[in-house]
Amino acid sequence: MASSGDDSRFLWSDTPEAIEGFRSLVGGYHYDDRTICELLGIKSGHSLSERDLSTLLAKTEQRTPLNALVRLFLVGVPVEAGWIEEVIAPMRLADWEAAGLVQVEALDTPGGSAAPCRVRDPGVSREAGSVRGRIKLVAFQGLLVAFDLPPWVEGGRHEDYVMGIGSSTLTLANLTIRRRMRRALDLGTGCGILALLAARHCDEVVAVDRNARAVRFAAFNARLNGLKNVSCRQSDLFSGVAGQPFDLVVCNPPFVVSPETSYIYRDGGVAGDGLVQSIVRQVPAVLVEGGFCQMLCNWAHIEGQDWQARLRDWGRGTGCDVWAMRSDTLDAEGYAAKWIRHTERDDPEHYQQRFEAWTEYYRSQRIEAVSGGLITMRRRAARPDESGGGNWFRGDDAPEKMLGSAGEDVAGAFEARDFLDAARDDAVLLRQRLKVSPHVVLKQSLRPSAEGWATTEASFHLEQGLAYSGQADPFVANLVARCDGSRTLGELMDGLAGELGKPAVEIAPVLLDVVRRLIERRFLLNRLE
Repeated sequence: MASSGDDSRFLWSDTPEAIEGFRSLVGGYHYDDRTICELLGIKSGHSLSERDLSTLLAKTEQRTPLNALVRLFLVGVPVEAGWIEEVIAPMRLADWEAAGLVQVEALDTPGGSAAPCRVRDPGVSREAGSVRGRIKLVAFQGLLVAFDLPPWVEGGRHEDYVMGIGSSTLTLANLTIRRRMRRALDLGTGCGILALLAARHCDEVVAVDRNARAVRFAAFNARLNGLKNVSCRQSDLFSGVAGQPFDLVVCNPPFVVSPETSYIYRDGGVAGDGLVQSIVRQVPAVLVEGGFCQMLCNWAHIEGQDWQARLRDWGRGTGCDVWAMRSDTLDAEGYAAKWIRHTERDDPEHYQQRFEAWTEYYRSQRIEAVSGGLITMRRRAARPDESGGGNWFRGDDAPEKMLGSAGEDVAGAFEARDFLDAARDDAVLLRQRLKVSPHVVLKQSLRPSAEGWATTEASFHLEQGLAYSGQADPFVANLVARCDGSRTLGELMDGLAGELGKPAVEIAPVLLDVVRRLIERRFLLNRLE
């Protein structure tokens, strides 16, 4: 890993004009999502797992500038120094190396293998054998994002390793509310990708991290993408932004429940899930009224305690509505195995020692399992006339699938809860004109009967965002299918009651309970009247 230390040359921290030159160079060679995906035959540029190395080398064998850059920064193989020099001219290979972008390796060594060769002037580099990338540079959703090579590629452990675009990053990015906002905070920014995405819909974005190396990567990436509304600073949690107001806080913290402190990006350095709990308690102080915090995290299942009750206690007294949406749960042993393998490639004996240390730690903390998911908080002052008793907590499981961006579904769920609180009285709900979401699909199973085809089963499925699905009584399906906004729910229920030959007051309690659940999960859309 290229060391940053106090070296102001690292990632051209003191020379923004060099970053602009680098940006123009890679952009001129079409180092972007679409071109790279077409070149390599992949669906997304942030992951190359769909292709093996031999295929990637075959796809990039022609001596073109783009192929050289893809091999250097994406495929991760050494590239002939002369080829790279041709591509980057008039920039100098020596400057790229000083900035920590590449390492130049000598052509021959006594052992017959390449060795590092510091380039001190343009002429010397032509004698070098090859150039190896020291960073990854990924094209993602119209952005260029630089971050560290995996630790096992560089060799050894590096506490200040800066992670790239992983699965947790993608999940949080897809769940982030993307409405127009004034100020956003990316807490624990890492390489800065969440801040870069927020810059598209926020007037100002502040990206903070306690890892100085991460701050440099985030600042480099902001400049590389020409984003002048992103500022980056070193801060241990909220210390650097205390008292500042934000409409949105996004946070993908070092949430792994671990006995170690090997990596800043992974290990919170606090017992159990204490770091996540601390963020839940502290973040309301920087949220404006109506502002959101969205944090992808892990939380522990403590022996004898319900996970929902634990998280409800975290949010109590914060002045926020809290929705904890659980995506998965692993028992303690499975969780330890997952994360030890995630960052280490050790021999079996060493792996076993670490596995035993982790599981012993869980036993000492009475941790039976660990869940992952999204905690979304909304700052909201309780209304004086509020019948629900102040801020609310919701804890449930995420749908099995998330189809594309789901931030609007998250925001909509909070609005749906506001609606349901206002329509707590059945008479109020019956006056509403509801509409079926345009993303709902109704599936029915029918069988022949003496009167013709009869529905035996019905199910609703959302096909965008939070893709909830569920079984429904055929009569409920009939009611929901008629919700087009033209008639009140009471009118629809009277019609259904007439078809069933039953009084509306008899079927209302059950149907209204189902309707409320359909509104909560956004199968039915609402507007209070």
